Amino acid sequence: MPELSEDCTKRPPPEAPPPAASLIGPPEGPAAVPPEVDPARWENFAVFRETFLVYVSHARYNAAFRAFGDALYEMVLESWGHWPEQPEGYLRSHLRAVVADLRHLEGCLSTLGENPSEDDPYEAALCRTSSLMSAEVGSVAEHIEKKLGSWRGEPS
Repeated sequence: MPELSEDCTKRPPPEAPPPAASLIGPPEGPAAVPPEVDPARWENFAVFRETFLVYVSHARYNAAFRAFGDALYEMVLESWGHWPEQPEGYLRSHLRAVVADLRHLEGCLSTLGENPSEDDPYEAALCRTSSLMSAEVGSVAEHIEKKLGSWRGEPS
């Protein structure tokens, strides 16, 4: 068998990847807008928060994130029974997760209400509403936290 020369085993350096702008391309069509979420179908929106997806306004990529979220949710549900039990149990751990999401929304609403427009009365009213609802959402989170106590079995 002939000997291989040292040069034939060397690979050329990889080509530089294309710039990100060429992968995404210009937006096509109208921007994606947040859906109206039916609370009875909340599991259809379980992975990515709409407050995150609003930044992915390119409709095709917004749809891709949603499809990936659906696949991820299905895969997690298929395997979560093999994971360790939550120390506080199913219901309490889920309620703590709900509180965390409510706190996220409380902060988001508070931020959206910080700078009311001086030129647009409607936008200013929306900012005030956002601030008021931030306090309401915070109150709901606090109510659940008090009922949960700090651990299993504590009186509320």
